[in-house]
Amino acid sequence: MTKIYFPNTCAYNAIFDFCNEIEEYADQEQLVIDFSRMGRVEPFTMIYVAKFIRDFNRRNKQITISCCGHKEKEYAANMAFFRAFGLKHGREPSCTPGNTRFVPFTILRIQTITDEAEQNWKAEQDIIEERSEQLAQILSQQEGTSLVDALTFSIREIMRNVYEHSESKSIEYCAQYWPTYHKVEIAISDSGIGLRESLKLNPFVEVENDSDAIQQALMPAISSKNYKGARIDTSNPWHNSGFGLYMSSRICRLGGSFLVCSGNHGIKLDESGKEHIDLKHACSGTVVRLVLNTSKLTELSTMLARFRDEGYEVAKHIKGVGRYTASAASQMLSRDFKETA
Repeated sequence: MTKIYFPNTCAYNAIFDFCNEIEEYADQEQLVIDFSRMGRVEPFTMIYVAKFIRDFNRRNKQITISCCGHKEKEYAANMAFFRAFGLKHGREPSCTPGNTRFVPFTILRIQTITDEAEQNWKAEQDIIEERSEQLAQILSQQEGTSLVDALTFSIREIMRNVYEHSESKSIEYCAQYWPTYHKVEIAISDSGIGLRESLKLNPFVEVENDSDAIQQALMPAISSKNYKGARIDTSNPWHNSGFGLYMSSRICRLGGSFLVCSGNHGIKLDESGKEHIDLKHACSGTVVRLVLNTSKLTELSTMLARFRDEGYEVAKHIKGVGRYTASAASQMLSRDFKETA
């Protein structure tokens, strides 16, 4: 029997090292994870680790994983972290919508989005935006502010990416807002085909590895559905123009950061630039961490207009892009483009 310790920091490199350590013991019959050293945990830590342990269990059915030192970790238990990877302790995922500026581990089924859209005669993306706005209001304890709009847009675009490209059956997320530090963190994951497989559908995108795929996905006007010759209904404000991920990442880089992991690679963007991360393990699907500096946010339309124009200049130099004009949805919230229709 082998024991490994959960790290006492939520720094992403420590989390990735912890996952690598688990992977090293894939040939064992028993593995104990000791949470006694667990310190502060944040949304990305919980989303990423829970997903990794579940995937590890599916790939290594011969190994038995048990846990200790977790019963005093009330915050993680309240956020449904332990239940999310199969340990019977704390809240169940999705059992509460959240309050007091946090949203616990939540699983949103794609079928639920489809059913709600049919019942309410709405587009699926409208349902995703409504869910995103609810999440933004819970985190901020506000309504109709620049913070709510920025959060709603950023969350919506990541969830749209899952719905439209990943082939995942669900979206998993959790979030926390720390007003004193002017910081919001949202983590969103899926168990779909990953960015590399998705972008292979675009004949103009050369994707040799996961690093290439992530870099391409973060560029404006690049997606699996937007390329020269593709059939695009530009009259549909929700048409996929490849600007959503780019725009969300730009919002986060205003004093915050944007981290995306898929396959064996991760890329972190912030004001200082870009950092490539060799995960040294497999991350199925895609996991995204959005960190927003709330003190740097201005009116959403102003921010997006600037990012859109800068994105157009970049898109002009990308081979094979289709109509690189950002869709209405990639430039505003639905209430705004419906008012201008």
